[in-house]
Amino acid sequence: MARRSTSIDLRELALSTGHRVERVLDVDIAPIVFGGLSYQVVVGAQGVRVTVDRVSGGFLVHLSFDASVYGPCFRCLNEASLAVQAKQEEFVPLHPEEWGPGDVSPFVDDLVVDVEALAREALILALPGKILCSDGCPGVCPSCGREAHEGPCEGAVDETDPRWACLRNLDLPPEDTSSLKTDGE
Repeated sequence: MARRSTSIDLRELALSTGHRVERVLDVDIAPIVFGGLSYQVVVGAQGVRVTVDRVSGGFLVHLSFDASVYGPCFRCLNEASLAVQAKQEEFVPLHPEEWGPGDVSPFVDDLVVDVEALAREALILALPGKILCSDGCPGVCPSCGREAHEGPCEGAVDETDPRWACLRNLDLPPEDTSSLKTDGE
């Protein structure tokens, strides 16, 4: 992995077990695609705070930051913005070769932590299931496409499933309920 300004080489920290170091990095997170929609990300003015603790057998990397996410609402496609508080924690073994491939963080290569990639992952994990312009966004009318919060649509909406439409013409005799027994009889 090429060393970038948004990376931290844990060897260079020269930490002894029980010691800690903190860094604040200016990290730009590229736009994310979430649910098929593209969102811009702006990391807060405080930057990405990274705390590294030297523990027995490796390092514990804590990452936290605030960000704003901008893009389309999942329901109505109007502009939505969302404040996100992201946190992530990774254990980095001192000797990763002694661990299985699935046990070592994909954001660490040769004791170099890719803070930008880790921050991106933390942000995605902190997002809600749907990004909305408002909590109660009703979306759009499925027949005319008008925004539902503007009121009911003008046209009549037939909500019958087309697969059941042929049953509208079915003429059944009224049901005779006199022969049915009830619990009291």
